Amino acid sequence: MTTKLSNAAAEQLIIGSCIKYPDALETVVERIAASDFADERAGTIYAAICRITLANKSGSVSLIEELREAGELDSVGGDRAIAYLEGKARKNLDLVKEAAETVVSLAKKRDQVAAAKRIAQTIADGGDVAADLDTLTANHAEKDGWTNLAPVLSAIINGTHRRVEPTLLQREDGESLFYENRLNFVAAPPESMKSWLAKLTCVQLMEKGRTCVYVDFEEADATNCTERLVSIALGRGHDMDTIRRWLEGVDGDPATRLFYYRASTTGFDAADRAQVLRIVRSRQVPFVVIDGVAAAMASHTPALDENASRDVALWLAGNVWPLVSAGAGVLCVDHTPKNTNNAGPTSFAGRSMRGSGAKLAAVNGSTIMAEVREPGSAWTTGIVDLFVSKDRPGRVKVQTRSGKRLVGILVSKPQPADEAGIECTSLTILSPEQAAEVAAEKRWDLIAAEQVTKLLNELGKPTAKTELKDMLNDRRRANGGKGWKGETLVKAMSFLTDYGYVVSERDGRSETLGLVKRYRADWGMLHADDANTPTSGEPF
Repeated sequence: MTTKLSNAAAEQLIIGSCIKYPDALETVVERIAASDFADERAGTIYAAICRITLANKSGSVSLIEELREAGELDSVGGDRAIAYLEGKARKNLDLVKEAAETVVSLAKKRDQVAAAKRIAQTIADGGDVAADLDTLTANHAEKDGWTNLAPVLSAIINGTHRRVEPTLLQREDGESLFYENRLNFVAAPPESMKSWLAKLTCVQLMEKGRTCVYVDFEEADATNCTERLVSIALGRGHDMDTIRRWLEGVDGDPATRLFYYRASTTGFDAADRAQVLRIVRSRQVPFVVIDGVAAAMASHTPALDENASRDVALWLAGNVWPLVSAGAGVLCVDHTPKNTNNAGPTSFAGRSMRGSGAKLAAVNGSTIMAEVREPGSAWTTGIVDLFVSKDRPGRVKVQTRSGKRLVGILVSKPQPADEAGIECTSLTILSPEQAAEVAAEKRWDLIAAEQVTKLLNELGKPTAKTELKDMLNDRRRANGGKGWKGETLVKAMSFLTDYGYVVSERDGRSETLGLVKRYRADWGMLHADDANTPTSGEPF
């Protein structure tokens, strides 16, 4: 026996009731999401109902006009479909609530079936099935009953099953953090480079010949976004002609392009949404950034409260779901709560974005939280730890650390500006394993850096790099060591120069280093301007 995983009657009852009776939507809005509908047309209409509700409108006339402006009316069946659904309405809110419970229950069951497929495939591949087992068993005590896994097994045997895998924002080891055709979030405090992550994802996709859309609620114009995109692309070795093609497009070339959209001051209105949706559909855009959620909700007319579950659920259903339904992976850039220092890694405050929990609940992709270890700038290296707080498909590879699921470490390194003064930044996302290796090597770099400044202080004068290397190796061998690795000393001297502890001067082929401030290895990646260190002539 095959279990039916959808209920058209229940979905039509909900949609019809929400069209005809505003109280029906208020009953279900915090219980059901547009993605819970098995019929994509029902999800599209539900999203439109949420949008007109946010605009203080209701009824079939307003709904039809909203769908028409969004270019979605024909795809859901036109005026006749809306009239048909309105005929399915029920004024009894208990019936509407019961239908919503049925639809959500079936959506969870579909998730279980998908998890079962992944488990079978993962077992065949010899992988870890823990995350998918959590999904499979999450609703065991609920009344939706048993799920027949025979169709799942058949799909795997026949080779028709395909696992959902993250493909957006790649680490250095080739693994990815976000999902296409899903809702994803990145949440972090200020200066944590969360919007840089979104732009890095765009650059990585354009390198593959794919198109992105960037919807900006944070900036007054495109200046900041353009500067950062150029900086990231230059840091990845691309020339200005390539970057110009990405940002401006080429006549007759429908491929790689980034579309930047500065949303109106009244929020994501019908005109904004229709233009973005048209690009997403016509070009099959795999990735859309919404930067940032708090500003988008605050600028809505009327203003929305990000702490109110109703407002969050309506906004996400009405504005974000249509983009996901159109096939895009959506990344919402958001903030974290201000006071999370005492929050445990499994607490809601420790794993969620700011505002209502409806945000985290709506995510069907992944949510990444960023924690600043060292703030980066145009002159200094930055290090940001990235943690997974939610991974609905369960396919992002992580490493547990202090109770948190570490997914990677973002390292930003400013590079020298070119002759035109254009800045570039190297952005790298290391896997936890790679980061551990780099950290171990970095300790030796910093120990060597301390020895370099100690030697320069003793010499009391600028000294050639080659002489410094010979003297350091002689000292280490005299103490029974094997000498320094050449690469370690090169990194140490580059660090001291970049961070202002020494100055470099070139005389012909010889490069000398002069001491500015002494350095100690336990200061880590601290710039000389921020270090309370003695000058070269003072005791250490």
